[in-house]
Amino acid sequence: MDDIWLAIRGRVYNVTAYVPFHPGGPDELMRAAGIDATSLFDQIHPWVNYEQILQKCIVGKLVAIDPQIDTEKLFFGKAIDNNITTEEQLQETDSTKVEYGPETAPVPQQSSKEEEPLKVQDIEDEEVEKASVSTPEPPRFDWIQKLDYITIIFYTGTFSNPSVDVHSTKDDKELDICITYNNILHRNQLVFREEVEWPSNIRITWETGKIELTFKKKARGVWDNYGTLNQSTENLLAGTISERNNFVVKEKVQVTHNIFLMRFARVDGCRSVVPIGKHIRVFINVDGTESSRSYTPVPLSLFNSLNLNDDTTDEICLMVKRYENGAVSKSITDREVNDILSMTRPLGDFDLKRLEKKVAFLILAAGTGITPMLPLMLFLLERRVKKCQFVRFLFFNRTEEDIPFRSQLAAIQEMDSRLTINHVLSEPSASWTGLSGHVSNEMINNAIQEHIKDTGYTISDIFAFICGPNQFLELSLDRLRSLDITDEQIHTFSG
Repeated sequence: MDDIWLAIRGRVYNVTAYVPFHPGGPDELMRAAGIDATSLFDQIHPWVNYEQILQKCIVGKLVAIDPQIDTEKLFFGKAIDNNITTEEQLQETDSTKVEYGPETAPVPQQSSKEEEPLKVQDIEDEEVEKASVSTPEPPRFDWIQKLDYITIIFYTGTFSNPSVDVHSTKDDKELDICITYNNILHRNQLVFREEVEWPSNIRITWETGKIELTFKKKARGVWDNYGTLNQSTENLLAGTISERNNFVVKEKVQVTHNIFLMRFARVDGCRSVVPIGKHIRVFINVDGTESSRSYTPVPLSLFNSLNLNDDTTDEICLMVKRYENGAVSKSITDREVNDILSMTRPLGDFDLKRLEKKVAFLILAAGTGITPMLPLMLFLLERRVKKCQFVRFLFFNRTEEDIPFRSQLAAIQEMDSRLTINHVLSEPSASWTGLSGHVSNEMINNAIQEHIKDTGYTISDIFAFICGPNQFLELSLDRLRSLDITDEQIHTFSG
């Protein structure tokens, strides 16, 4: 057989060695032999990342001899408008790349000192070697680019709820991306082909487990490849889970008479994303004695307005209630901008997969017990595959003045009719017209029945979350169980 060459979007490939591995068989691949196969490729499987699959088969660029040919359209699928701003280019759909799902994400390009021709035996030997390794599979990898931006993508699996730490290392090309889920640390050492600007924009689609890191290129243009990626995995031991890092206070605002909202950034410049429902421990030292307290990070958008479809928070944002007899809370809220605190990695036993088939939810929170509920509530409302049907939120506080983020919660409820929030006060004023008292069977049952009436749902379809002081947790659990809500339908957040 002679060499088989074809062109896709201005790149010429010698696909001779790839023929035995083409899913459609040799005859189907031969339809593209000797021609510009861009249109044929787009008709059959435009989602396939051919640049990754054929990276070792590339011969060079397809030269446009005819001056009437629009080379930008040939290379990019359309002419490039140089008047578009970089922000618009980031948002605009670009036909040079397709956003791929987990099923089609390619094997990452491995670094090597010498590029060798693709051989059938090499691939067979590689598959045998992979089969003999018992270590967990690393997350699937992909990348897309525009003239000004490059996006690195990892697929960790549905409801995997990963934590992400992105370190910029020696220069503007090297990164260390640590992704943790299922108690496995996946280290991804990435060296870009060209320099990028730091930091990146991080976005996690929690439902699918898709992680996107978008970087602005220092020099505008199209890269032939993203660079090199080395991946490794390791089991997390107890010692590594409790590892601490130093954080600096970047912003501090007072929310109520005794609640503060504080934003922290890693001192070493690392960008960190805490999984939904996980908490961190903050350590302080008072008179030579070390103390700590658990806090669940809240969305950064709380500094302005609580938003759906918001960018992933890649800093630590804490809601801290100040107790005058509490050494830790007083020490934290006494800190000002540029002060330093020590915090652990994300902790907790919350398993997001328990919610995968659930669509009806009840939230019971008291005081600062709202903190894990905020990111959780946004996640439930943003789900797209198995959409949430309703969320009923009973929020318990002492007085109206004690209710944090009341206006932000009201705005979210106004935006989405599936969410109903009831404020319950234990010490209401004479003018209060809402619910009052403590958590009770009647209060919970009325809230549930209001939603499931005439819907086909029953009490067994409800999944409940509880967070608050210990006495509130115990009382709420007792009330839920008395309504025949089983422990399998309940998650309790506790520090």
